[in-house]
Amino acid sequence: MTSDVARFLGFAFANADVLIEVDARGVIGFAAGALQNLLGTTDAELVGQPIDRVVAVGDRGLVRRLLRTAGSNSRLEARAVALAGGVQATLSGYRLGRSPNVQLTLTRVEAAATGAAPPARDAETGLLDADSFQAQLGERFGVDVGAGPPKLTLLKIADFGEVKSRLGPELTLRLLGEVGALLRVHAADDTLATRLGEDRFGLVHGNDVAGSALAAEIAVAGAGLSPDRQPLQLDNLTLDMAAPGLSREDAGRVLMFTVKSFAEEQHSFDIATMSDAVKILVDQTVTRVTSLRSTLTDDRLKLQFQPIVSLATRGLHHYEALARFPNGAPGPTIAFAEQIGMVHDVDLLVCEKALEVLGADNSLQIAVNMSAASLGSDIFVVAFQRLVGRNPALRSRLLVEVTESTGLTDLPRAARILEDLRRAGHRICLDDFGAGAASFPYIQALPVDFVKIDGSYVKRLGGSPRDDAILRAMVGLCREIRVQVIAEMVETPDQAAQLTAWGFELAQGYHFGRPADRPAYQSAGLFAPPAAKRSGLQESWS
Repeated sequence: MTSDVARFLGFAFANADVLIEVDARGVIGFAAGALQNLLGTTDAELVGQPIDRVVAVGDRGLVRRLLRTAGSNSRLEARAVALAGGVQATLSGYRLGRSPNVQLTLTRVEAAATGAAPPARDAETGLLDADSFQAQLGERFGVDVGAGPPKLTLLKIADFGEVKSRLGPELTLRLLGEVGALLRVHAADDTLATRLGEDRFGLVHGNDVAGSALAAEIAVAGAGLSPDRQPLQLDNLTLDMAAPGLSREDAGRVLMFTVKSFAEEQHSFDIATMSDAVKILVDQTVTRVTSLRSTLTDDRLKLQFQPIVSLATRGLHHYEALARFPNGAPGPTIAFAEQIGMVHDVDLLVCEKALEVLGADNSLQIAVNMSAASLGSDIFVVAFQRLVGRNPALRSRLLVEVTESTGLTDLPRAARILEDLRRAGHRICLDDFGAGAASFPYIQALPVDFVKIDGSYVKRLGGSPRDDAILRAMVGLCREIRVQVIAEMVETPDQAAQLTAWGFELAQGYHFGRPADRPAYQSAGLFAPPAAKRSGLQESWS
């Protein structure tokens, strides 16, 4: 069989767009396939050129490293790479026998096939940038790194300014490519290595990788590039997420929280001097995650119920179910649960307990909080719908109160989900209206039946003409779009009277009742007549 026939046979079995053969120096000796489509060039123009000619800057180091480490009769693990023209592709390869040549295949990755844009990468190293890395960790709790929990290694090149000056721009870029390639190869997968700053890097890996060995290999690469063979100096720190009773998924949560805290608070951190501080942060986070997990699994989360009443009749409208934890105030605990990615579990458990109370008393109506983080999770939405689907008759008595503490990033998607919940029978309330800059876009985009005005406005009621004017304007806006308004933190008869005069319909606060272990409001009558229906919405929840 001729060499050309063998090549084309390999190409046919590869199911790829392009086949390229490179020699031991990384020089292209053969190219065929959709070269114009993928690379904007011809085989004649590629032959004799280095493989760097084909690959984007940030992925050149990775490809060179894969070629160097390809063993006899071994297949290269498929890798996502960017080509020189910007096309995203999957690179695979094979070295036949003891041949010095490697056959590489490139297959275009269509955007529609992934369902989303690829994560943003640093142009010089090919590593994920810090924001994309955090997002990956947030989406992938329970990172699989083989046996045992994941580890996070942080690396910092010492005196990087002096290193750049000594190497010059071209060799510095070569060094960064080598660093990126090394971390991508040793990370648990290609999206779990990052450039956290100009001279700082991180990767998630398993027990088979040692941070000190990575630092030593980078130091050797730097010495090989330096004209005076001077090695690099690197600091490294490896954090082990192992802890008794900590699941793989929760270990991933600790990992994500640690990286997030690093990125937000340690913009110029010195790994050598902050090792103890980072380990303390990890230990504290493990303790908090373990405590919160045991609270949920051991059924130690309790509910309290606070009444929301009609200002016109003082009759009960519904209760808000409030989560109470055995250790710590609910506000900070919920905030931590949102940061660590456990608020989904909290929201589902609160909903489950509220449904039990509704099932035992058909005269009640209860609102449960749904974090914006939960609403943004497809997994949570499906779990919520399955939970309430066990007893569909309760949906009309379960109001969903959306809290925006973490922000909604995809309003059209959130609007579709909330409309689905409304069609199923739930009523939707937007909590803490006016507290954040996004409140007005939210009320414009989201199908809601109620708006709860942030309590800070009620507390300042009568304090200044400006504050009072803003409060009246907010209730006026809501009335114009046929959304009922709830005032929270109402503590005095004077506040209640003034809010009634300004058109508020519902209120919540100590003046009407404190949170109690069981629904116990003594209703003086039914609630006020429902407001006129906004076009496209169902009747008010009641």
